[in-house]
Amino acid sequence: MGQVISYLHVNKFYRQVSSIAASSARQRVLEVACDLFYRQGIRSVGIDTIVEKSGVAKTTLYRHFPTKESLIIAYLEEHDQINWETFDKVLANHNGSPKEQLLAFIDATIEILEPEHHRGCAFLNALAEFSEENHPVHLIAIEYNRALRKRLARLSKQAGAEDDRLTDQLMLLINGAMASIPVYGFTGPTSELKTIATQLIESHLD
Repeated sequence: MGQVISYLHVNKFYRQVSSIAASSARQRVLEVACDLFYRQGIRSVGIDTIVEKSGVAKTTLYRHFPTKESLIIAYLEEHDQINWETFDKVLANHNGSPKEQLLAFIDATIEILEPEHHRGCAFLNALAEFSEENHPVHLIAIEYNRALRKRLARLSKQAGAEDDRLTDQLMLLINGAMASIPVYGFTGPTSELKTIATQLIESHLD
C-alpha cells in the first residue's frame, strides 16, 4: 500500500513538473513573439524565427499555438491585458474625481507606449497590416480601439462633458501621437500629448 501511495505522489509530481514546463515553454514563445511582432511587424516575422529565438522545438510551438494566426491573437490579447491593467491601476488612484481620471488616462496612455522601440500602438500597427475587415486580427484591433473610446466617453461624461466632442478630440489626439512615434520618436509631436490633452480637457469642462 505504501508503495502505491509513493508511486501516486511521484506520478503527481512529474505531472506538475510537466505542466510547469509546458506553461514555461508557451510563455517563452509568447514573450519572443510579442517582442518580434512589435519591433519588426507581424507579417515580417516567420515561425522559424520565433522558434530560433525562443529555443523551443517547432512541434512545441505548434502544440501551444496551432497556427501563426493563433499566436498573433495571443500577442494582441497580451497587449490588451497589460494595457487595461495599466489603465485600471492609474485610474484607481483618482477614484471619485472623473476629471483627474481623464488626465490620468493620458498619463497611462503615455506609460503603455514603448519608448525603447518607438513603434507606437500595437493595435494600430495590426490594423495597418491586416486591412481585411473580417480577419480576426483586424476585428480584435478594432474592438480594442472601440473599447478605448468607450472608456474615454464614460469618463468624459462623468466629468461633465456635454457631448462626444471631447471624447473624439482626445481619441484623435491619442491616435495621432501614437502614429507619430515611429517617425519622430518621443521627442517629436508625441511629447505634446499631455499638454494638448490637458488644454482640451480644461476647455471642455470649464
